[in-house]
Amino acid sequence: MAEQLTAEFGKGFDQSNLRYMRLFYQAFPICDALRHELSWTQYRILCKVRDEDARKWYMNEAAQNTWSSRALEASD
Repeated sequence: MAEQLTAEFGKGFDQSNLRYMRLFYQAFPICDALRHELSWTQYRILCKVRDEDARKWYMNEAAQNTWSSRALEASD
């Protein structure tokens, strides 16, 4: 799949990124609940938080307090 997507859309679809995309969809199936202030790197970190309430809390705190990816990772 990675090869097909890369051929059709360009780079960024390696196996690792596809795994993160799948985890992202599983963790955040409702796109209206996303925070536009956060980066893909921050969302990759948030995907590792299994508890949904904790994940939402970290997401909101990171957005409201402009936490960097490193700060978010350190708080987990």
